[in-house]
Amino acid sequence: MTIYKGTAFPDWHGDLFVGALVDQEVRRIDMDLGKVVGEESVFAEVGARIRDVRSGPDGYLYILTDSESGKLLRVVPD
Repeated sequence: MTIYKGTAFPDWHGDLFVGALVDQEVRRIDMDLGKVVGEESVFAEVGARIRDVRSGPDGYLYILTDSESGKLLRVVPD
């Protein structure tokens, strides 16, 4: 889980990202002044169990999948 503090996705600044093993998803929890104001499933195209989500020092998000051939994915803007 991570709180996004980067600049690559300015609309997500301060939002919480949570990985889910069983649901195979990343949930973005939209935060405003410390309160939850919405949530959505993001990066469904990964199609794998999500072990961890982190905000990198480069401003991008990183997703770690969970399997024998697990992957480290970097999420960048379009």
